[in-house]
Amino acid sequence: MFTITPIGSCRITTPLRRGQSVHGFNLNMDRCYGYCHSPAEAVQMVRFMQGSADIPHDVWPLVSRKHKLATIAANDHAASDLYVVELASAKQVTIDGVSIQLNYLNATFPDFFADTERAQSFWALAETGDLADMAAFLEQEWSATPQQQSEALTLAKLQLRFVTREGLRQDIKTLTEMLPDVLFVSHVDACKNDGQPIRSRSNFIQLVAEEVQNAGCKFYNPTDLMAEFGQAAAIEDESAGLAHFTDTFAHGLMDDWMRRVIAPKTDHAIKAGALEVIDRHLHPQILTACENGQLASATTRLHELSKDGVNVDTLLDTAIEARARAQTDFINATLPNAYKMSADERVQLVLEASELGLFDEAIKLAEALENGLSALPLHVLMRVGDLANQTGNINAAIQSYLAAAKHGQSRACDELADLSISQEIDVLADMTTDQRADFLSQTSPAARLQILQLNGASFTEAVSLSTSSKDAEETIAHLAGTHGIGYAAEVLACWREHQGTDRVTDAALVSTLNDWVSTALNFEERIDQIHGLNAVLYAAPRHQPARVAMQSLRKELALLIRAAGKEGDIDALDALSIDAAALTTELPELDLWRARLRFGLGEYKTAIQLGKAAAAFLPEKINVWVLLMRAATKAQYSVEAVEFARKVIDLTCSETEALKSEAEAVLHSNLAGA
Repeated sequence: MFTITPIGSCRITTPLRRGQSVHGFNLNMDRCYGYCHSPAEAVQMVRFMQGSADIPHDVWPLVSRKHKLATIAANDHAASDLYVVELASAKQVTIDGVSIQLNYLNATFPDFFADTERAQSFWALAETGDLADMAAFLEQEWSATPQQQSEALTLAKLQLRFVTREGLRQDIKTLTEMLPDVLFVSHVDACKNDGQPIRSRSNFIQLVAEEVQNAGCKFYNPTDLMAEFGQAAAIEDESAGLAHFTDTFAHGLMDDWMRRVIAPKTDHAIKAGALEVIDRHLHPQILTACENGQLASATTRLHELSKDGVNVDTLLDTAIEARARAQTDFINATLPNAYKMSADERVQLVLEASELGLFDEAIKLAEALENGLSALPLHVLMRVGDLANQTGNINAAIQSYLAAAKHGQSRACDELADLSISQEIDVLADMTTDQRADFLSQTSPAARLQILQLNGASFTEAVSLSTSSKDAEETIAHLAGTHGIGYAAEVLACWREHQGTDRVTDAALVSTLNDWVSTALNFEERIDQIHGLNAVLYAAPRHQPARVAMQSLRKELALLIRAAGKEGDIDALDALSIDAAALTTELPELDLWRARLRFGLGEYKTAIQLGKAAAAFLPEKINVWVLLMRAATKAQYSVEAVEFARKVIDLTCSETEALKSEAEAVLHSNLAGA
């Protein structure tokens, strides 16, 4: 049978001990002398279990309370298949180099530590390691009686050290070298009555997570599962220091370890060719699962092994037959009475039906509750979703995860996002505006964009007021790589507007904009360069490199226009009009030159159209209106000729008397003709 050894506190030992009869494994507690909490205690425990470390008799009561040293030392420890090692405390207390337990220390010297002020002073000295100061302190505080003097001899040896990153790294390395396979587990990051976590605990959990993962080892943080259960349902009300789990949460924790660690380890070994594991590990796990009604997961495991060519036919037939009997009993005996039961009882039936693979019945039972699926506790929704997902019932999985995601459950959002993308299902359609915004904010940028695309929604929904600059950077980087700078610039502009500014100042985003400018300027065609720079300036109107680059392109176009105009090259001017039209600022001189050349070719109507376009941006330039007046006269457009002549007259000065005279003549001629 698969064997597990817990090295830690009741938070891991209790779930494992109770899980034996539910999941088909055995605990191996040989030479395990009790609970421990710190990394140094875990290393000491392993060394003692393997016989490479001894613990002195006089210190033993501060290390273990459940076992006699001689009795436990007489045993041998055979290696387990898995060691679950809890690293929960940064405090490491020793006597002559031997790690001891704080709980046992406080229980051994209750009177000494009852005085809070005295205890704080004592621990401050224990941390410094100054033996002389410690002796002086105890002489003053704890020497009034022979018993106190005797206790002071032990207390004087105590040293307190806090875990360092380097020390933790070495302890993790030591444990992984001494043990064949380890699952490291952190403390749970529960919150106090004020809603705030215990800061020192939070920091240590983060440190443990970083170092275990950096070492490439398996890591489990129970905080994530606690969030699914809710702290009130996961942590005992009377739990001192938010440290003890409820029975329900312990059961859920064990289910999670089975699903994430034990079953995959077993199945991986079998697929790798260790066929003896089928009888030794898989057989007990499957039969125990069948006995406890966990038939959906059991049959799914066996089907997956069978697909990989593993001969588990007999075991699979047994599981399928057990599932069929259990499903029939549930449908015929249990389900007819379900709607007479209380809401809590029906919630349990939803779980039971899901464990049997009856997901349609489970969903119907849930929908019949007063608030439908939303009435189910989050951890139940997640369990139903996980089972449905595992067994391939995508519809039930989507419904369960969707209901959980609407409550803002982060893992539900991840699972829902994965299913939405892999199955190409639009999950946003069933959410309110607020729900979809919350859901999208909890998905990765890449997933978020794919989900929006499935919904046919604008990519700008990928960002909001709460989107961090880092998230925005990842989003636009992914979008630029898959859809181009234009789409990415639109999203960045939306994010910038959410921030209420026309500037982008974040260093990473500025760097991205700089890269876009370089990309745009490397395009072969000028029109593509302009479009690229327009995108950058749309995203960040004050981005200086893009503004300078655009000014340079505009100047270049202006020079080309002037040269083509002087050469009378109308085709070149027409070609340049495409580039000029892409500019966000006008080049009216282009239309003026084109109007002049079209006039010269006798195309007076076209000249008027182009001249009007130039005049809209150059209303004070008399030569534009003179051109328009002459073109209208040639085209015999009397009304417009009069309008343009009056403009010329209004703009004339002493230096343009001749033009004024010409305009007056045009005016007189057309008015007289009218």
